[in-house]
Amino acid sequence: MDIFEAMETCRSIRRLGSDPVPPEQLERLVHLATRAASAGNSQLWRFLIVTDPADRLWFRDMLAETAGATLFADPPDAEDHSQAARNLGSMRRFIFGFDKIPAFIITAVENTFPSAEAPDERFAWSSIYLATQNLLLAARAMGLGATMTTAHLWNEPAVRRHFGVPDDVHIGATIPVGRPEGRYGPVTRRPTSEVIFRGRWGHP
Repeated sequence: MDIFEAMETCRSIRRLGSDPVPPEQLERLVHLATRAASAGNSQLWRFLIVTDPADRLWFRDMLAETAGATLFADPPDAEDHSQAARNLGSMRRFIFGFDKIPAFIITAVENTFPSAEAPDERFAWSSIYLATQNLLLAARAMGLGATMTTAHLWNEPAVRRHFGVPDDVHIGATIPVGRPEGRYGPVTRRPTSEVIFRGRWGHP
């Protein structure tokens, strides 16, 4: 797929089928993620691929107990057809159906640079999010559905304990991957004229 087409149509796909994604395709996603640049060419990214049904169910239960209890304390209003209500319904389906998603990838980075005494976290984040975007574009090009989430933040200590993630590793994102049930783009974004300044901040 043309890279520009992939960028123009790389929507966040949260509605994913339960059919397994072949291991070689998941490994291909990671391979393409590691084609990204990294701070000082450190290549300290790490990727945890999760496919085991028990782990997916654990993650769903974690989300339901934390995010679910916060976001969905009140039952949905069947008469509310606002965009906010639709977004909440989409999030509800995503959380409570998380165990049906065939795989998810946790992107992470070791925070061991530029020095052992006082590593600057900004280098870590700049490395892992470049790789994360590569992974999302690769999924789009391969016909897979994916979305970047920070779902682990709802209970990061529990996620670290369950998956054995060390304290000196930053978790960047949790990316569900599967066969898309939703549509790809084109994406809808603000016109560039609204986000570009010339020479000085605030100058159109």
